[in-house]
Amino acid sequence: MARHELVFTTHRQCTAFMDVIRAGRQHLPKFGRPERLAAGAVVYDYGDIVDHLYLVNAGVVRTSVLSSEGKELVTGVWGPGELFGQFCLCQRRERNERAVVMEDAEIVRLGVEEIIQLVSGRDGALAMLQLFCHRISALEEQVAELAFANVRTRLGLLLLRLAQQGVPQPDGSLLCEEYPTHEEMARRIGTTREQVTSLLAQFRKSGAIAYRRSGPMRVYPRRLEEQIEAF
Repeated sequence: MARHELVFTTHRQCTAFMDVIRAGRQHLPKFGRPERLAAGAVVYDYGDIVDHLYLVNAGVVRTSVLSSEGKELVTGVWGPGELFGQFCLCQRRERNERAVVMEDAEIVRLGVEEIIQLVSGRDGALAMLQLFCHRISALEEQVAELAFANVRTRLGLLLLRLAQQGVPQPDGSLLCEEYPTHEEMARRIGTTREQVTSLLAQFRKSGAIAYRRSGPMRVYPRRLEEQIEAF
């Protein structure tokens, strides 16, 4: 039997292929118990028992951990169709992270029974596998960025990810009507608000982004990519 291999010449090609695979999560069967939560609500907190996974149907949820010095580091920002929450079937453990709703959300709680029912079917098992692969890939990328990329590069990569949700403009930029505060950006990339503010000003001066004190942010992906280190 012939052996088939997938070979990509650029990271963009690989990313595009993974996006096609992850699109299968939209077929995730409707299991679990949906719940609507307002912005600011805590889904779970440090020390809570690990007994559910969570699927975002609508809205945005942020997960974060605290260092021994009490510094918060954002581990993920999860939107519709994404899975979050540590889960272990072999033992009851306490959570070491917090999940907070950033925008009014509808989430689905998946307990042991729901997960077993879900993975018993081919479509459900495949959808769960795709969701787990997506999360592992995102976490590996975050760890690599924190370990090897400097703060300027980490902020640039964050802006590029935010720009993916923006509206394309005739000049090649992407218009982001909503974007995180400087404090929130700092938490996501593991630095201080002051450093984020300073770097954003540098990116704006160089023409990689454009924004005012209030209103949308305009990101020029190609310009920004040229100004951050290859990673």
